[in-house]
Parts: sequence; C-alpha cells; structure tokens
Amino acid sequence: HFTQELQDIKVRIAAKEQEFVNDLESLKVKIREDSVAKASQEKVNSIVAWKKAVNAQWVTIFEKRLETAKIRHDESIQSLKNAEFNSAFLAEKARRLEERIKAEELKKKQAELEAAKKAEEVTQKVAEVTRAEAEKTIQETARKTEEIAQEQMVTTSPEKKRVLELEAEVQKQLGLIAKKKDDLITIGAQRYKDVTEYKKLEAEVEDLINKGAALKDVEESLKKVESELKRFSEAITALESLIPSVKQEERLVSDNLSMAYGEISKIEKEITSFEDRELAGKATEHARQIAKALGEQAGLISARLDRLYERLEIKKNALALLDKTKETLNNMKAANVWTRLRSSISTKTFIVLYKDIAGSYARLDYLFNAVQLHTKDFITYVAQNKHTLTFWVKLCGIALLAIGCYFTKRRIRRLCAKKAIEFYEYEASSDYKTRLFYSLFIILRKSIFAVLLTILAVLVAVFFDLKIPVVKATIQVLICIATYKVFKGFLIEAFSPEKGDKKLFTSLAYVSPRHLYKSLSIILLFSLVLLSIISILTTFQYKSDVLELLWFIYRVGILILLLWLATQKTLIFKLLPGAESQLGRFIHRVITVIYPVFITFIVSLFAIRSLGYPVLTYVLLKTCIKSFIIAFIAFWVWKFLVYRLNYVREMRLKSEHIKKDTPDEKKFHTVTAIYHVSFNYVVSIIAAVVIIRVWVKTFRDSIDSPAAPYLVQKTFGQIGAILGIIGNGLKYRFIFEEGRYTTPLKIIFALIVLFVSFFIARYIKTLLDEKVFYKLRLERGLKQTLSTLTRYIIIGIAALIGLNLAGIPLRSLAIFAGAFGIGIGFGMQNIIGNFISGIILLFERPMRVGDVITLEDGTLGTIEKISARSTTIQTPDAITITVPNSKFIESRITNWTHPNKQMRGFVRVGVAYGSDTNLVKKCLLEIVKQNPNIKTYPEPFVRFAEFGDSALVFELYFWADDPGKRWFTQSELNFAIDDVFRKNKIEIAFPQQDIHIRSIAPFPDQIIQKHLKQEDNK
Repeated sequence: HFTQELQDIKVRIAAKEQEFVNDLESLKVKIREDSVAKASQEKVNSIVAWKKAVNAQWVTIFEKRLETAKIRHDESIQSLKNAEFNSAFLAEKARRLEERIKAEELKKKQAELEAAKKAEEVTQKVAEVTRAEAEKTIQETARKTEEIAQEQMVTTSPEKKRVLELEAEVQKQLGLIAKKKDDLITIGAQRYKDVTEYKKLEAEVEDLINKGAALKDVEESLKKVESELKRFSEAITALESLIPSVKQEERLVSDNLSMAYGEISKIEKEITSFEDRELAGKATEHARQIAKALGEQAGLISARLDRLYERLEIKKNALALLDKTKETLNNMKAANVWTRLRSSISTKTFIVLYKDIAGSYARLDYLFNAVQLHTKDFITYVAQNKHTLTFWVKLCGIALLAIGCYFTKRRIRRLCAKKAIEFYEYEASSDYKTRLFYSLFIILRKSIFAVLLTILAVLVAVFFDLKIPVVKATIQVLICIATYKVFKGFLIEAFSPEKGDKKLFTSLAYVSPRHLYKSLSIILLFSLVLLSIISILTTFQYKSDVLELLWFIYRVGILILLLWLATQKTLIFKLLPGAESQLGRFIHRVITVIYPVFITFIVSLFAIRSLGYPVLTYVLLKTCIKSFIIAFIAFWVWKFLVYRLNYVREMRLKSEHIKKDTPDEKKFHTVTAIYHVSFNYVVSIIAAVVIIRVWVKTFRDSIDSPAAPYLVQKTFGQIGAILGIIGNGLKYRFIFEEGRYTTPLKIIFALIVLFVSFFIARYIKTLLDEKVFYKLRLERGLKQTLSTLTRYIIIGIAALIGLNLAGIPLRSLAIFAGAFGIGIGFGMQNIIGNFISGIILLFERPMRVGDVITLEDGTLGTIEKISARSTTIQTPDAITITVPNSKFIESRITNWTHPNKQMRGFVRVGVAYGSDTNLVKKCLLEIVKQNPNIKTYPEPFVRFAEFGDSALVFELYFWADDPGKRWFTQSELNFAIDDVFRKNKIEIAFPQQDIHIRSIAPFPDQIIQKHLKQEDNK
C-alpha cells in the first residue's frame, strides 16, 4: 500500500514541478526589463529549489514510512509464525502428554494385571494345598466308614449298633464337608482367574482403543470384541444355570440341619434307656457333630453361592465393558466414515499450471543444460579406467539383448501369424476355444514390440544403474504404452464390429457393437494419456495440488465415459436371464426401475469423493459390491436349483415312462412348474432381504454417529420420526368388550395370511387335480367338486386363523353378522341365492363339469366351470356364456351326459320304392360295424320307419361314448351310406310330384302366331 502511494506522490510532484516551470517561463516572456527578468529568474530558481527540497523531503518521509511498514509486516509474519509454532508445540505437547497419560494408565493396568496374575498363582498354590488336605480327609473318612461298617457286622449289641450308625453318619458328613470345601476352593480359584481375565480384558480394550483410528484397525477390533462378547455371554448363561442348583442344595442342607437338631432331642430321649453310659455320651456327641457338620456345610454352600454371584458380577462387568468398547469402536468407525480430507486444489493451482504451461518453452533450455550436464558426468564416469571395461561389457550386453529382442520379435510375429491362420482356417472355428486362441495370437503379434521395448528399457536402467527422473519417466510411459497395446488388441478381438462372427463375445457384440467398441477405445486412450502425464509429473516430483487436479480430471473423464457407455441399457439386459420366464420379466422390470437410481448412485459416489469423503465413498462402494455379490450368488443358486429341478424332472419322466409332447407330460410339467415358481420367489425374497439388511446396517452405522454432518442427522432423524409415527399407528390398540384387542399391524398380518391362503389353496387344488385325482381316475365333475370344496375349506380355515391372529373375537362379530344378514336379505339376495344354488349344485351334482346341457332357451354347450356365484358354459361355436347358478335350480335343464356320457344317435335315410329292403338293412349294419367310434354294446340296429310319400324310410340307431363322437359319427355315417348305396345301386329317393294340366278352352292360332312374330322382331 505504501509503495503504491509513494509512486503516486512522485508522479504528482513531477507533474506539479513541470507545471510550475511552465508558468514561470510564461511570466518571464511577459517581463521586458533585463534587471527585473534577472531578479525574477533568481527568485524563480530559489522557489524551484525550495519546492524540490520540500518534495524531496516528502519522498524521504514516505520512504521511511514504507520501511517502517515493511518492518511491521515482517514482525507480524514472524509473530504469526511464532504463534503457529507455539500452537504446533502445544498440540504436540498435548499429544505427548495424552500418550504419556495413556501409557501410564496402560502401565497401571498392566501392573494390576500382573498383581492379579500373582494373586491367582498364590491362590492356585493355596487351592492345591487345601485340595490335597480335602482329598486326604475324604480318604480318611472313607477308611473310617469302612471300619465302622465292618464293626457293625461283628457287634451284636443294639446300643453299639446305634452308636456306630451315628458315627458312620458323622464320617459321611465330614466327607461331604471336605468335598464342599474342594468345590469352594475350585470356585474361588475360578473367581481369581475371572478377576485376572477381567484385568487382562481392560488392558486389551485400552490397547484396542489406542491402537489407531484407521478403518481397517477398527474393523479388526470389532471382530475381536464380537467374539469376546459371545464368549462372555455363554459364560454368564452357564453361571446363571448353575446358581439355581446351588440354591436348591442350600435349601436341602438347611432342611437337613433342622432335622438334625430335631434328631438330637430324639437321641437324648433314646439314650435314657441305654445301660452303657459311655455309649450314651458318644451317641449324644455324634448327633451334635452331625448338626455341626451340616451347619458347616450350609456355611460352605453359602460361601460358594457368594463366589458364584461374584463371578457372575465380574462376567457382567466384563460384558458391559465389551458393550461400551463396541459402542466406542462403532463411533470411531462412523467418525472415520465422515472424516473429510481437505483438497489442496484452488484457483492458485490453475494459475500455477497456466504459468508453467506458458513457460514450458523456456524450460527447454533448462532441460538441454541438464542433458548436457548428465552427458558430461557420464563421459567422465566412462573415461575412468576402473569403469571403462565395465561400461563396454554392459554396453555389449545391452546390444546383444537388443539384437535378441529384435529377432525374438520377428520370430514371435511369424509364429503368431502362422498359428492364427491355422486357427482361423480350422473347421470348428465357431468354437469359443478356437476363437480364443486365435485372438490371443493376434494380440501377441500386435503388442510384442511394445512389450519387448519396455523390457529392454528396464534392463538398460538396471544394468547402468540409471536412477535419474528422465529414465524412470520413460520406463513408466513405455509400460503404459505396452499395457495400452495389449488391452487395445483384446478390445479389437473381443468387440470390434469389423471382426464379424470371429469376435470373442458374439453374444454381446451385436448389442450396439459400434457404441461399445467406441466407448471402450476412448476410455483406453484417455487413460493412456492422463496416466502417462501423471506418472511423468509424479516422477519429477511436481506440485501436489496440480497432481491432485490431474487425478480429479481423470476421475471425471472416466465417470463421463462410463456413463456414456452405460446408456446402452440393453447390454446389461443381455447379461441377465431372458424375458421369456416370469423371473426374467421381473428382473428386467426391476432393472428398468433401478437403472436410473444406479446411475445417480455412481454420480453421487463421485460427488462424495470429490467433496473429500474417501472413507464414506469406500464404505458405500463396499456395500454396493456386497450387494452385487449377494445378487450374483443368489442368481447362481437359482440357476443350480433350476438345473436340479430339470434334472429330477427328466429322471422322473424316464422312470415313469412318460413320452414327450403328450398330455401326461404337460400335466407333469404343470405340477413341477409350481416348484420353479417357488424357487424364483424364495431366492428373490431372501436375496432382497439380505441386501436390504446390508444397506440398513451401513446407513445406521454411518448416520447414528455424532460425527455425521448436522444436515444428514436432521434429515434422517425426521425420516426416522415419521417411520416411528407410522409404527406407533400400526401398534395402536382397538379394545373389545372381552378385554381382547387388535392393532392395524395384526390386521395387516391377518390379511397377508388370507392372501397366502389363496395361493396355497390354488396350489393344493392343482396338486389334487394333477396328482391325486389323475391317479384315482375320477371323472371330471367329481374332481371339480372335491377340489372346489377343498379350496373353500382352506380359505375358510385361513379366515378363522386370520381373525384369531388379528385378535378379533368371533362373538364380537355376532352383531355385525346380524346387521349384515339384514342387509343381505334386502340388497344381496340375488348374490346369496346364487351362492346357495352353487353349493346345491356342488353337493347334489345334477350336472357336472364336462356335461353337455341344453338350457331352457335352447342354448347348447359344455359346462367348463361351476363357481360360487355362476356357471361357465362353452358353446360349440367357442362362445363362453356365464349363467347364474339360480337359473339351474329354477328352470328346466336338459343334461345329455348324465349319469354317463353315452349318447344314442340315429341317421334317417329314404330309398326309392322298389329297392331291396333286406339289402338296405345289411348295408347299414355293415357300415356301422366298420366305424370304430360306434359302441358294440348296446348293439346298433336298423328300423324300417315308414312308407313315405316318396321313399321307404329307414332309421339307423347307434351308441357313442360322448356327444362329440356322436356328432362326428353322424357325419361319417352319412358319407359312408352315400358311398355304399352308390356301389350297391341303391337309389336314395327324393320327393317327386306328377302335374296333370287340363285345358278348358283352346287358344286361337292367330294370337299365338302374332305373339311369336313380335318376339322375333324384338
């Protein structure tokens, strides 16, 4: 600021001086006298000198002010640096102090752990000694008990036997005391072991928390904590199951102690009759010893119970510590997810990059000088005697390697061309394996030069130990070019439209091959250019912010190119199951819906990464990959199940000798198709549930963290509140009079049960029709009746179960049913009448499915379906007619196939008078015998019906299996009668009439002649 102001003052002073000089010169011209002019000139010179002195003084003042400002600026910068240094120093001091405190705490916990281990060792030693004493006591009591038993067998005195019994009981109680002491010692040792384990757990938890906040470390720590949680939970369960048995033992010993005190009074009364007073004293002493032993046992059991409670408390404390540690680790994991890395890209980055690009031409001189310098160093190195021989040996080796690479390239290219031609001309060139080898040889032939050149460059750098940046950058660029050549060759062989049917992926390439090939080619070329530039700049240790900018440009470019490639949605559909199956159509619909969501998700991932959340991007991407893996596994499980189903289906067809393209095969496939549909829905639902749980866990861990941004917490908090309100609404209770209640959630669950029952009823109906009824050879009408009744029963039971699940008592429906019945009586009587008529038709079965009937209005048709409300009839013209069931009860119906389908048909034919009637009868019966559709029983017969006006009328009667055969048989008989009668010269009569014309008065001839002439003239 002062520098600019000083420059402005200098410019203004110079301008004012020039202006003042000009004014004085103009005044000097106006003065005529020399003396006055001379005096004026002196005065002007003095004024100009004074002005210059003043201006010079001002310049000096401002220069001093500028120097002062610079000094203050430097002081402020130094103060800022000192403040930053102090801040960093204090932060480092705080960090070290925190580490020191943590180290001291860890050291303290380690000391506590060591003390606990020592206490455990001491306790174990004491426990071993006490356990040995208890074992010795048990052996001693066992020996004494055996001696007492032998003495009881020898003695004959009842008083002595009684005393020995009491003494044996005393030894038994002493043995129990020793055993309970051993149990108490064992539990005490386990308690000390639990304390040691708890101290060790505290130290390990502290170490886990202080291990680091990296996501990988946190996940490993979480796995350890989960395993420890499971172990401690199992230990707590075992302890809780042990405590009731110890309490029961304590109650039993307490009862025995009460009985022992009662036994003492009994023994005191009993010993009054003893003659030997010494035995009486022993009996009393033994009774008191028994009571004392039982009291000691009660104390030991109580102490054992206390130790168990202490162990349980230690385990619960450890479990609480693990829960708290798990929560802390989850918070650390979530905090890692929301860790933001500040980007170093700014406007200064673009300015620096522009300046470097603009001044790149000037840097060529620097590069040239650097090359000259390195060349001089190289010549100096070679000129030394000790390095000359080594250099020429290495140079000869490199030359030999170059020659070898050249001839190797020629040899490999010729070999690849030869093998490629052989595979191309191979007869089974359509085989994928053949096309693969052909493509690999072509790729190797095109890229071998770049690969060998890269290898040669690496060997040169290794042999001559060249570690300068230029050589490293050259090698990295050559590696990028070689990789590009290999992938480019694979791309051409796999997707190029010019390859025709010789492509590797013919099943994909015809889905817009030009777009696919062009997209992947641009992605490869873009990657080659950007990665080469980035590798060169990284080798030369260019500015980090510029490198970050280039990586950002590369990610943006790849994202745009991938989105451009993803516009070919049919490519994704081609990788999925075909749309012919129900699952394929469902998957295609789902992909159509989630495809925009997927594209949005990819763009969002890029945006999140660009905002500086790499861990969050990694977590979301990992969850997305998990979802794809689950979907992929589910898809292959579905394919395996379908394959096994088809295999079992084929084996069943072979075992049951069912031929293909037959009705039996269609029925079999109809039944097994249900399993196919079940596989589709079960696998899809399980995969969807698992994927949803994976995403819910990811969102819960990320959003519940305190480190999550406020906007994210607020948004998802509102969503959670809305879901909570909906959940509370679904759990709202509707109370009935009986004290029972229902909720909307229960009602929804009941509706789901009812909905599922419809599918189950349909499945069972199909299973009965195709499996059970088919094997029982039931007629069609009975099958329809039984399957329909079964369906109604299943739905009715499901309705009752649904009402029970919903918590709605049936008695509460009584009033509603009464009101509903009144409404039915007035408004729904036709529907109920049809429903009742349908039930009557199902039970009485005056007509069945498949029967041929004639309605009252003359409509003829076959019954296709009898439902609850109506019956479906199909006429011979394939017209479907729906008739209410009440019409069949109220009106007259002709059933042509009840009780069986046999129908009598007849053909009426008339022959001319004079024909041989016996021959006619014989011919008609012969025609009937030759027709396979006519039943032999009842036998067909011929009836001489009448003497007609123009013919002798015969009627041929026959029986057919069903109305359809009767109808076709009548036509076949008519054809056969016409043919046979022609061969036997039997004339089929037709109506004839003789007309006799009688004239009353003749016509004049002149009138006739005149009329004829008029016609001729016309």
